[in-house]
Amino acid sequence: MTSPFPRTLRQSLQDNLHQLQSQLQHTNLDALARQTRFQQRSARKAPMLQLVLALVALAAETALSLERVAAVISLAIGTSYSKQAFHQRLGLPLERFLAEVAASLLHQLSLPTQNQGWFKSFRRVLLHDSTVEPLPRHLASAFAGPANGRPGRYAALKLQFVCDLLHSQVLHVSLSGFTRNDQAASPDILHLLQPGDLIIRDLGYFVLKVFQQISLRGAFFLSRYRHDVLIFDAQSGQPLDLAKLLRPGQVWDRQVLLGKEKVPVRLVAQPVSQALADRRRRQAKSNRDRRLNPGKRKLYLLGWNIFVTNVPSSIWPAKALQPIYRLRWRIEIIFKAWKSHLGLRQLNCRTADLLGLSVMTKLLFCIAVYRLCDAIEWMGAAPRHVSLLRLARILGQCACWFAAALLGLSTARWLEWHLRHHLFYEIRKDRQNFYELLSQQPLRLT
Repeated sequence: MTSPFPRTLRQSLQDNLHQLQSQLQHTNLDALARQTRFQQRSARKAPMLQLVLALVALAAETALSLERVAAVISLAIGTSYSKQAFHQRLGLPLERFLAEVAASLLHQLSLPTQNQGWFKSFRRVLLHDSTVEPLPRHLASAFAGPANGRPGRYAALKLQFVCDLLHSQVLHVSLSGFTRNDQAASPDILHLLQPGDLIIRDLGYFVLKVFQQISLRGAFFLSRYRHDVLIFDAQSGQPLDLAKLLRPGQVWDRQVLLGKEKVPVRLVAQPVSQALADRRRRQAKSNRDRRLNPGKRKLYLLGWNIFVTNVPSSIWPAKALQPIYRLRWRIEIIFKAWKSHLGLRQLNCRTADLLGLSVMTKLLFCIAVYRLCDAIEWMGAAPRHVSLLRLARILGQCACWFAAALLGLSTARWLEWHLRHHLFYEIRKDRQNFYELLSQQPLRLT
């Protein structure tokens, strides 16, 4: 007898897709379009809802072209729409509009808050990270890449992403070149902050003035310690040599002041296993970048996980910081799922505008899958925990079902529409296709 369990999962996916459609219908897309200057007047031909649904349905396309975009928009609105009309709308306003759609849409979802364990004292838990994707060199003027001390110009796309771990909400998405590094993006989190938030970020975002602002706004942070930052005693203000204070195998947990700004933080050092410490030291010594050549002090400190936070010990004991910080790895899994299974690497790089369109449409698909994963987990529809990587692989392979469901079509009708519109060669006067060449009559030799 067939188990009803797969039907339950299918129904959960269907229900969540319908909820996604409903949220789009209740989002004031016209207001978002005007706010981002994507639309200056009321839409005359392509209503914003149908336009957005079409773009999300296209997100799994391996090669997003203007022809395909126009064709699917035509299907969504029920009338013809030209690629020239859409080409005129490409640009930064469209990118900003789609970013706002992603954030506003997913911000509305009513998923249950996981107020458990170490996070019960916080309003939200914000993960902030970035990922980089190399681009063809002709895009270097729009998306400057690393110089690496080599001649020539390189191009790379950097995506900044902020999500709320507790509510499965996307709060911020932005695109830039590689040259806007994570330190420059560190203050971006400040306009998202609410009192009671917790921010978890890696060393790339380590900026003392930002830590100071987070504390002043009634929020909290957790980060690794950067070994070149000066430490001062919280009472006397005298400098401290951390390497002399740490004893092998012992935890160190104190209030200190960091840097010339004298930012008050709690610094916690937890010893790691000898095997892990030795591996870290070998890696540090073998680094080919001579600027990172470690001294004795740094090599010694590699025997500890060292964190800075403003969360008091009454909320988090020292032993809690390492497992909590490991949750930052979730954002790395998100990026891996997007790149490996949901096509975030398959971009139209012909122009900067087409690249922006390609990235943002794929991000809408990626973010929807991220949301579906948490929704299935929290609904208790599965007897085991849901793997984001596996769900991404499944929906990446079944993207036609996802697109058809969004557009309110059966998969059979979606396939039939594709066959009718995209199966045949174009009629061209300047080129013959294979069958035309094959059917040519032989030339008469005189």
